[in-house]
Amino acid sequence: MFRKGWRNHPAVYVVSGVTALSLFGDALLYSILPLYAGNLGIPLFAVGIILSMNRWVRLATNPLAAKVYERRGLFKPLLAAMILAVFSTFLYSRTWGLLVFLLARAIWGLSWSHLRLGSLLVILSTSSSSLGLAIGTHHAITRLGSAFTSIVGGFLVDRGGYQWGLTIMTILSSLGILLVFGLRRFLPEELGKTMADPQTTRKTVAMVPELSPAMCYAGGFVISFVSAGVIVSSLSLVLHQRLGDAITLGAWTLGIATVSGLLFAVRWTSSLVVAPLVGRIIDLTGRVGIFRLLTVVMAGALLIFGAIPHPVVTVVVSCLLFFVGNSLEVVFDTAIGDTTYQEGDQATTTRLSRYASFYDFGAASGPVIAYFLGSRIGFEWSFYLGAGLMFALLAINMLDLFPVSLHADQQL
Repeated sequence: MFRKGWRNHPAVYVVSGVTALSLFGDALLYSILPLYAGNLGIPLFAVGIILSMNRWVRLATNPLAAKVYERRGLFKPLLAAMILAVFSTFLYSRTWGLLVFLLARAIWGLSWSHLRLGSLLVILSTSSSSLGLAIGTHHAITRLGSAFTSIVGGFLVDRGGYQWGLTIMTILSSLGILLVFGLRRFLPEELGKTMADPQTTRKTVAMVPELSPAMCYAGGFVISFVSAGVIVSSLSLVLHQRLGDAITLGAWTLGIATVSGLLFAVRWTSSLVVAPLVGRIIDLTGRVGIFRLLTVVMAGALLIFGAIPHPVVTVVVSCLLFFVGNSLEVVFDTAIGDTTYQEGDQATTTRLSRYASFYDFGAASGPVIAYFLGSRIGFEWSFYLGAGLMFALLAINMLDLFPVSLHADQQL
């Protein structure tokens, strides 16, 4: 049974705005920390550790977030997480050295675990009739926050310096705290209570999940390993190897940093259209067919990217990889949400946090594997590995190795 609602609940837009604002510090740090590390008293070798630490921290804080929401309800943990996100951005803005940066990234990891889970709980509780569209909209607005940060934040740092730019982004990010308070008026009353209270259990809907939790866990790991891990971490270096220091387009000569920045901008901005569109499509047609199609396209694009080093092919296929990666994230986020509607709230938070941990493990391990293979036998092999994982994911689904388990009231 596919849900055919056309409109998002207002809470979807508000909670998406909260997550977008929370990302201001994190998104800006990826682009400017390598440039300012020396001025901040941070060794260059430690930049990668700092940027990846929050992902490893989340492997521990995702289950913690599930327990917190079960016991404290939705509002207080979400508010505390947004305050911590603003605080971590403030810590980035000062030259306190390596240890403080590591602490700030750990705080951000804790914060993001709660923000991500809280956002999904809001969406699941308000959008059962159009879950794909709601998840897609959430992705689009969240990525808009990252795109805004990349453009405006970088401009502010260039104009006023590192500390001034990060301070302004901290102030702007604090608007998310006000949005959390505004969110309360759009939420069902029971979401403000303790989720362990049986009186607050969400109403279920009569629907059959198309992908099992185990399939979603595997999918979350693979797509984050490939997209957020391998592609994002190695694309700039691969571009430099294939294009050199610059590329000439007619009368224009673009430096490799500019080309890389433009491609990453495609990753963020394409989600504004792709994510809601894919969400709407899977609401109308189901999850499995789109999942299989996108998986084949992703695997094929990875093989082409690895095998054909031509500059034009590299740029075009990079864009395709971002489009398909964004789409698959929406599919799996929606599919794991489908599996929660026949569960109690405690089971829901546990399942969502487990899915987040598989996703984070993929995103954290992807760069490690990519650079290990790249330093030994060439970066193209990490893309071949990604293609192999995509084909393996497809085979698991088509062979029904992780079947959907139906409740008694769902049997046909």
